[in-house]
Amino acid sequence: MTKPKQELAEIVQPRVRAIPTERVRRWMQASTAWLALQEPEQLFPAIVTGFIEVLPALRAAILWLATPSGLQLAAQAGLEMPAQLAAQWRQIKLRLGEGVAGLAWQRETVIQQHGEHSYRELQGLASPQAQSVFQALSDLLPRSLTITAAPLRAGNQCVGVLELINTDTAAVDLEPDDLEMVASMIAAAIRNAQLYDEIRRSHQRLKAFDAVVTSISTAADLPDLVQSVLSVVLELTPANSGALLLFDPAQERLQLSAWSGIDPTILACFDQVPVDASPCAEVVRYGQPAIRPLLSERGETTLIAAGVTAAAYLPLLAGGTVTGVLALFGDLEAISKIDKDMLMPICNQVGFAIANVRLYEDSQRERRRMHTVVESLAEGVLLCDRYGRLTLANQAAHELLEQANLSFEMPLATIPNLYDLRDLDGSPLTPDDLPLTRALRGETFYDYRLMRQYSDGRERYFSFTGAPAVNENGEVEGAVITFRDITANQKVQRAKDEFLAVAAHELRSPLAAVRSYADLLLRREQQREGDPRDIHGLTILTQQVAHMLRLVDNLLDVSRLDSGQLDLQYQQVNVVMLAQQVIDQQRPSAGNRELLLETETPELIVSCDAVRIRQVLTNLLNNAIKYSPPDSVISVRLRHALLPTNNTPAVLISVSDQGPGIPVSEHERVFQRYYRTPGRRGEGLGLGLYLSREIVQLHGGQIWIESREGQGSTFMVLLPIEQVGE
Repeated sequence: MTKPKQELAEIVQPRVRAIPTERVRRWMQASTAWLALQEPEQLFPAIVTGFIEVLPALRAAILWLATPSGLQLAAQAGLEMPAQLAAQWRQIKLRLGEGVAGLAWQRETVIQQHGEHSYRELQGLASPQAQSVFQALSDLLPRSLTITAAPLRAGNQCVGVLELINTDTAAVDLEPDDLEMVASMIAAAIRNAQLYDEIRRSHQRLKAFDAVVTSISTAADLPDLVQSVLSVVLELTPANSGALLLFDPAQERLQLSAWSGIDPTILACFDQVPVDASPCAEVVRYGQPAIRPLLSERGETTLIAAGVTAAAYLPLLAGGTVTGVLALFGDLEAISKIDKDMLMPICNQVGFAIANVRLYEDSQRERRRMHTVVESLAEGVLLCDRYGRLTLANQAAHELLEQANLSFEMPLATIPNLYDLRDLDGSPLTPDDLPLTRALRGETFYDYRLMRQYSDGRERYFSFTGAPAVNENGEVEGAVITFRDITANQKVQRAKDEFLAVAAHELRSPLAAVRSYADLLLRREQQREGDPRDIHGLTILTQQVAHMLRLVDNLLDVSRLDSGQLDLQYQQVNVVMLAQQVIDQQRPSAGNRELLLETETPELIVSCDAVRIRQVLTNLLNNAIKYSPPDSVISVRLRHALLPTNNTPAVLISVSDQGPGIPVSEHERVFQRYYRTPGRRGEGLGLGLYLSREIVQLHGGQIWIESREGQGSTFMVLLPIEQVGE
């Protein structure tokens, strides 16, 4: 900083140096006056005027303020210029290194430029807009000038730059040390005024927020809300009239919802018009405020005819979504004074309030619609929260449970009819097996059939379907179940099962005889090498008879399960060898499909009923062959595993195909009795998977499916190696 101080000393060339005490007194008086001015509008002109008064030799003093976008003119004294030129000067911004002031701001030190050059030439590099203003100022100043620019630092922050102009012939009684001292005092005064202004604006915002929040909280509905908000905002601004427009995103239209100080007929250009045709289209599209003069080409003719010259359009935002527009009207001078920074947070608050009111109204409509739908259902519907308290029960639920009073937040434990349920065998359910308990545990189930026995000997059967209510974080917040009375259906089902059991029993003996004779005929024809057509026909005959026998055996097994007479004969079985035998038996019916066996060891010994596990593997493999496309691969995999319930050793058997797959919604149903997946072709009664599940569960194991549409299916069987109680 030595060189700039020397240059400044050479420029001012004081003939008689003022004593230090006098210099300090003179500038301390000025700084005291500046610090007393807390309003920036009063302080900035006082600073430059005070410089001219203290240093009469100065031609002009200019104060630039530092903003995020550059240096901006705050005040000047000593330069008389046309109003148009003054307006242009207020619009320019100097970036780092532009002009003498920008150079001082960049280097953070005093900069001097002097010589026989015009004001524009001394400024150096600058934007074209700034250069045009500097050229106009050059015409008002002598050619020989000295420009001194001093950065104004308050602590570590540069708040602006002070630019001083004098002619080379004039001597200024100002030394470098004095300039640094004065710059520090000016910076302190400016920073003090800025802090005061920030506090004042914050106080105004808080008062405005309080007024708006009060009007929002006391509003009864949306029309009352928007009218109250508009009245409050007009009291906070210099605008003399205004309107509040709501945006309808469904129809892409604006709706005039509130107005004040202006005839609504004048505002027809805003009401029920497409957004793109409205004067504030860009505000809705981009969510940015617009403060501008009115224009006939923007559809504001009626407003102009009413004497309005300018408008401020501010978006009402709710999280980045435009819910409406606040329009304020008045003359250009009044509208230009609107504090956009104060109003935008208020507009955001109003935007959220409008969105919340709309959301509440929409939820109420949806609630009424859902209530109508739920009440019209013939099925009972129960909804509970995570704590097992009832939140919804329709009329059908009251009637099916024969419960007159099912009130909101009623604990489910106080509804005895929900706990007095039994399985189809008449055994009481444990609390964990109750429908709502299963759903609250996170299970989704379909057609869960239960019965209720009454004291008068009546039996009533119900089918339950349930699922958990899960939030966006995957947490169970409640459960919903639907149920219906299937007593009549159950009676028909029982009669059908009894008929099929009798029919199967009566059919098995003659079918067994037919199969034996068909096998005998086929062997004879093969031995004497008869007509191939006869052999082919007999082969088809034996296959169909075997298929019929499997159907009959399945029906008999269902009958045995229902009567509890399906006994298991346990023995030590190598399931690897058993699986290989089943694969070999199924190869003729597999055609050109490839059957693969994958195992980690040649022996996996399991204590099980070999006949029944063979039946399970045959059902799964036959099912895979039935639904797999030609030339595909069907894999049977065996490996060691653990039962998840008690971590006991087990064997995991999986049968995978490359078929069409099964929707996730059908996974639970495929194991139901007589169930056939919609759209899947194939012969059978729908008993194979049902019997497989029952047999596996009798062994203490588990069976499930992993499948998605178009990605094939894998049936998994988990069998414990040792049976409990052996």
